[in-house]
Amino acid sequence: MRRFLSIAVFSLLLAVGSAFAKGGSHAYNLMGEGVGLAGYDPVAYFPEGGGKPVKGSIKIAHTHDGVTYRFANAEHMAAFKKNPTKYTPAYGGWCAFAIGELGARVDIDPESFEIRNGRLYVFYRDPQLDTRIMWTKNPEEQISKADAKWPGLAK
Repeated sequence: MRRFLSIAVFSLLLAVGSAFAKGGSHAYNLMGEGVGLAGYDPVAYFPEGGGKPVKGSIKIAHTHDGVTYRFANAEHMAAFKKNPTKYTPAYGGWCAFAIGELGARVDIDPESFEIRNGRLYVFYRDPQLDTRIMWTKNPEEQISKADAKWPGLAK
């Protein structure tokens, strides 16, 4: 039964990925006008930024590596500019679970996240499927798989 459930979950996730994954060769999960993290402030996820997702302001934005990030305040933008590598989400902002398990770029719910070893991971979530829960069962293995698959998907 458990194997059947896993296959069903993966099938659903692949269908969702096909529906939401952006075309083209851009490695980043972007919404209109090249905005990353669905407009959420990347610094806000970290303890120094409050530790919870917050929408950024269109008036407080900075572009890094072709992605426009929005921030809740000028202090967050300054922190990001000082160390963008720290605050940019893993795997271009695509669902970390889907990268590792499926080798597929799948959209995210920006409010489903985890900070692990100083890195921001974001996940797909809807009422029937929360990939963060599956990720947290063995996160180090998930990271290892996703890190191995990401270079091929980042093209």
